[in-house]
Amino acid sequence: MTESFVVDPKSIAERVSALLNPICPNLLVDVKAETESTNADLLQLNYQAHSPYCMLLALKQSHGRGRQGRPWLSDQGSLTFSLRWQFKRSADTLSGLPLAVAVAALNGLKSLGVQDLSIKWPNDLLKGTGKLGGILLELGKPLSDGMTNAVIGIGINLQLPFELSKFDYKVAAIHESASAEYIANIREDTLVAILKTLLPALIKFDAEGFSIFRQEWMGHAAWLGQKVELSTGTQGTLIGVDQDGALLLDTDLCIERFLAGDLSLRTAEPARVFSSRDV
Repeated sequence: MTESFVVDPKSIAERVSALLNPICPNLLVDVKAETESTNADLLQLNYQAHSPYCMLLALKQSHGRGRQGRPWLSDQGSLTFSLRWQFKRSADTLSGLPLAVAVAALNGLKSLGVQDLSIKWPNDLLKGTGKLGGILLELGKPLSDGMTNAVIGIGINLQLPFELSKFDYKVAAIHESASAEYIANIREDTLVAILKTLLPALIKFDAEGFSIFRQEWMGHAAWLGQKVELSTGTQGTLIGVDQDGALLLDTDLCIERFLAGDLSLRTAEPARVFSSRDV
C-alpha cells in the first residue's frame, strides 16, 4: 500500500475497501478530497442511505468539530474520518461507546509501533503529554425498530500542525514533520490499522456493551490515581470508570460519578495505585 504516491480519492477508497472486506464486507468506503465535516456528511439521512455501515475519509476537512461544538483544526498532515454504524441497541446504552472506540483506536496505533499512548476521559488520545487525537460521537434520529444510527468521528495528527499557536493545549503527532508523499502513505496505513481494530470492537460492543472493554480502558487511562479537575470545578482523585463508562472521582467525601465534562490534570502529585478491582 506504500509502493506508490497516489492521492486519488477513488483509488484510496478501492484499496481501503479491499483490505477491510474480510472484516466487514458490508462496509461502504467513501473518500473525498475535501469536505466541511465528515460527521456532518454521514448524519445526513440521504448520504449513502442504503448502507447501514459507511466510512468516510476526507483528505482535507474545513469545518471539523470536536465535543461541545469546538472546532477541530485539520490540515494535510492529519487523518480525519467518520464511521456510521447501525447498532442493535437503544441510544441510552451507548454512553460507553466513545471509550470503547478509544481503546480500539489506541490498539490500532500500537500495531503501527506508535508508543507512549494513553486515553484521557472521555474522548482524547494522548501521546506522551500531548493530544494526538480525538473522538466525537453523534447520534442520528432514532430508528423505528429500536436500533440506533451512530456516527463516530476520529481525528489523528499524523504530523504536528503548522500553526501550533492556535492551540491552547499541548499537541502531539505520530511524526514531527514529513513529506507530503510520506503523509499520504501513512494516512492510509493509519486508517486501515485503526479500522482493523475498530470494526470488530463495534461488533463486540453491540453485543456486550462497554463492560467488556472496561479493564483494558483502565490499563490505558491517563492520570489514574492522580488529582484531576472537571470543567464543572469538581476536584478529586481519578479512580477509573464504571460499567457504563462514567468517570469515577474520589473527592475525599465520597466517590462521585460523572457522565459528562472535560478533565484536566490538577497537580503532578504522586499517583495512587488503582486497578479495575478497586471500583
